[in-house]
This record gives sequence, structure tokens and C-alpha cells, in this order.
Amino acid sequence: MTLEEEKEFRQKIQDTILPIAINMTEDQIRSIILSVEKTNPNLPEGFGAMLFEKIMIHKYNKFK
Repeated sequence: MTLEEEKEFRQKIQDTILPIAINMTEDQIRSIILSVEKTNPNLPEGFGAMLFEKIMIHKYNKFK
């Protein structure tokens, strides 16, 4: 992933996922990501873990 793509990816998380995830527990977020991974086998290996990590970083940095 290029720096520009990573920046765009982080912005997409902040704009689309974070407003919903902010009020969810970590288990709820993880459950949704696992469900999406199961229904989309074409996602790269480790994508869900990376997405979860990015969501948690954004979620907890928002409170600082």
C-alpha cells in the first residue's frame, strides 16, 4: 500500500466506520469483521486484523 493509499484508507475508516464503531464494544466490532471476512473470501490474509487495529487506534485516539 502506498502512503497515499494508506492515508485514503485511514480517512475512509474515520468517515464511514468510526461514527458507528465509536459506540460499539471491541467484541461487537471484531464479530462484524469476522462475519465480513467469512462472506468475502477474496479479502487478503490479515485484512480483518489490520482493520480492527486501525479502528481501535482511531476510536481511542478520538477520546484524547
